[in-house]
Order: sequence, then C-alpha cells, then structure tokens
Amino acid sequence: MKKRWSNLVSPHKVHQTLGNTLEFFEDLIILALTLVIFYVSIVAIFDIISLIMYKEAKFMDIIPKFLYLFILTELFRLLIIYLKERIVDTSLIVKTTLIAVLREIIIKAPYFKFQDYIGASILILVLGLLYYVPKYVFKKEFYIKRSKQVKSVKKVDEFDKSTNF
Repeated sequence: MKKRWSNLVSPHKVHQTLGNTLEFFEDLIILALTLVIFYVSIVAIFDIISLIMYKEAKFMDIIPKFLYLFILTELFRLLIIYLKERIVDTSLIVKTTLIAVLREIIIKAPYFKFQDYIGASILILVLGLLYYVPKYVFKKEFYIKRSKQVKSVKKVDEFDKSTNF
C-alpha cells in the first residue's frame, strides 16, 4: 500500500496525471464551444432562410448574415483543427478576424467618417500582413533551415557509406 501511494505521488506521475486531467477538461470545454457554435450556425441558417422566404429581404440585410455564418464556420473549423492537431492555426484566426472586420465595415459603412475609413484601412492592412508574413515569409525560412539540415544529413550519410566497418 505504501509503495503504491509513493508511486502515485512521485513527482513525474503527479505532473503527468495533472496534465492529463487538465487536457481532458480543456477538451470538454472545446467540445462544448464547438457544439454551441454548431447550434448557433444552424439557427443562423434558419434565420437566413426565413428572411429570404417569408420577408422582403434587401441585399444589405442578407449580406451581414451570410458573413456572420462564414465567421461561425471559420470558428468551427478552428476548434475542430485544435481538437485534432492540438495546434492553434494563427492564419485561420487572422482570416476569421478579417472577415469579422469586413462584416462590420459593410454594416456600418454608410455611417463612417473619413477617420473611420483610415482606421479601418490600417486595421485591414495590419491583418493582411499578419496573415501574409507567417504563412509565406517564415515558411520560406523554415524550408531554408530544413534544406540545410537535409544537406548536413546527406553529408553524414555519405560519410557513413564511405566508412564501412
């Protein structure tokens, strides 16, 4: 009994057990958020259908609702990717934010002042850079580093082949 208790309380097992428990609760939270977003998406689809079928819908009434549905879809994809791969896709977050900002601009554009347009333009420019830079610039740096590692591995392999023991 004492040995079993000491094995259970040993530092590496406590950290492993605590980490596994917290990951389990994190998965439950993410799953709950995913189900909520799925439900809200279904409600948004029915709202769009009822707006089109039963009311006289103007173009400017439908577009924000479609963009809202796109935002929900991107958030849903983000949560699914996180559950599968355990990584947060920053490009998907930036893309979702960009869609949300564009939705707000479309809704509020008639009421914007000149300064609002400048601020929205700067925000869209920053979000565009946040989307572009990690996806293309850092990826090239990763491939450059990776190709150098592959070349060094090839040199080691050639050395191993030449030194047959």
